[in-house]
Amino acid sequence: MPTSARAPGPTGIVLAVSGRRIDADGADQPRFPAANEALVAQRIRDRMVFTAAETLVCSGACGADILALEAAAELGLGRRLVLPFARGQFRAGSVADRGEEWGRRFDAILQQLASEDIVELNLQQSTTEAYAAANYTILDQAEALASGAGSRVLAMVVWNGLSRGPTDLTDQFRKIAVDRKLEVIPVSTL
Repeated sequence: MPTSARAPGPTGIVLAVSGRRIDADGADQPRFPAANEALVAQRIRDRMVFTAAETLVCSGACGADILALEAAAELGLGRRLVLPFARGQFRAGSVADRGEEWGRRFDAILQQLASEDIVELNLQQSTTEAYAAANYTILDQAEALASGAGSRVLAMVVWNGLSRGPTDLTDQFRKIAVDRKLEVIPVSTL
């Protein structure tokens, strides 16, 4: 049965999330080791409970995004998914490239969500520009959901705490959130 993101109550929190993907096998520098998946999933869930989040907005890449979407489902939170590309293209390049198990988890999430809570931007830009646009859209969607209810938006950044430089999209998300005067909650992947 599809679930729908709902506007939070007057004291509710909308959580905008971005973070690291699971490291590829043989990654030179660990950013989100696969061995840390269960630990990071618990950290994300704990933060959702601690902040009393009611709604989650994020993308659906393997790693932080899928873990956040699964935790939100367990907690009964509303969920909204933002994809920079069509589902199949996104699944191939940002999900299943780290293993088909991630692809199956992504598919299950899509089946659980109402169609209005899957925002496909279908961008034709370069990959970096498309993911950057998705970062803005995640925050825009979170702010829109919170605005009518007098709620707050918090930005959760699930990462190793180190920027890779100007092309680091997780750090870009963090900086946009700071520019918008949002509280940023870091969650370590290490």
